[in-house]
Amino acid sequence: MKITAAMSVCVWMVTGAFAGPQPDAALSSVQFSEISRREVTVGDHKMTLIRVRPPVLPKAPPPLAPPAPTLEQKATEERMATKACATLNLSASVYIGKPTITELRWRDETGEKEFKAWSNIDFRYLTQLPYLETPTTVYLWFPIVDAYTLADFPAGEKPPIPKGLKLGTKGADYVVNLTGKDLDSQETTLAGLDYLHAYYQLNHAKLKAAYEKRQAENDARERELMLNPPKTPDTTIRFWVPATK
Repeated sequence: MKITAAMSVCVWMVTGAFAGPQPDAALSSVQFSEISRREVTVGDHKMTLIRVRPPVLPKAPPPLAPPAPTLEQKATEERMATKACATLNLSASVYIGKPTITELRWRDETGEKEFKAWSNIDFRYLTQLPYLETPTTVYLWFPIVDAYTLADFPAGEKPPIPKGLKLGTKGADYVVNLTGKDLDSQETTLAGLDYLHAYYQLNHAKLKAAYEKRQAENDARERELMLNPPKTPDTTIRFWVPATK
């Protein structure tokens, strides 16, 4: 949060809805000499702006040391350190229907050439994977997933699924529009897609249940916010202009 006015305000502190740059406990002993105050209404709450003389602030405590990794975390880090690292940047459009089809898009290293694949799995179920780990590679996983139903398209229009698209019906399957040369250049990405589909097939029920649980929780939170919208608490901001030399 920043306050701008005719003068340059370089240091500020908030009490109430927002914690300032110093811990509240350390600030409790600071003496503030008030110069002026002004109260304004911002949306559903009041904000009190208090200009004070530059106070003497306590030294900030040293940062807390991070918790020691568990044995499981250490083992995971050591195992992953022996593998190659790659990035899997995929955009996915899930067309919900019977069957559900996911269109996948990604680009080559130059960003100029786009590749596509069509899959029979619902990529919404895979968005919560923190990363992908295969026997040889750890993938940084940045999925961008949109979902559509027939109701999302204008009357008479259908999802842009290629005519004659043939995908397996008894397991996770996908097809690509790559040429032989492209297949070689995109070998790492395709290996990641192979892993995703194998993982999905083995864990479909668990992935679906976890996704539906997250959706139900999100829906419940949204209903609660609609029925009981939160009220922003009143806020007090103390600010000062550092003395110039």
